[in-house]
Amino acid sequence: MQMTAEKISLIKSKLKKGEPEGEIKEQLKREGYSDTEISKAFLAHHYDMRMWYLIFGVLICLFGLYNLIMQKGFLFLILGGVLIYAYLQERKRLKK
Repeated sequence: MQMTAEKISLIKSKLKKGEPEGEIKEQLKREGYSDTEISKAFLAHHYDMRMWYLIFGVLICLFGLYNLIMQKGFLFLILGGVLIYAYLQERKRLKK
């Protein structure tokens, strides 16, 4: 039995409503779907953290500049630079 796009959207709406994933999978097994078809409907969502790297990198760099001006050190400036570097590396990785 082939799983249609309508069935997948129905599964996603059930998940959003709070129905447990295990119960949905058992119901699909009773309806005759194979384990591979069920696993295709429950693909893991990959979160994109690039924007968080950039935002916090800039904020920490600004705080680091403030600390540098006030003669308190440059540790935060380095940490902010590392986050911005991580953002750039992630952007480069996803372009490939």
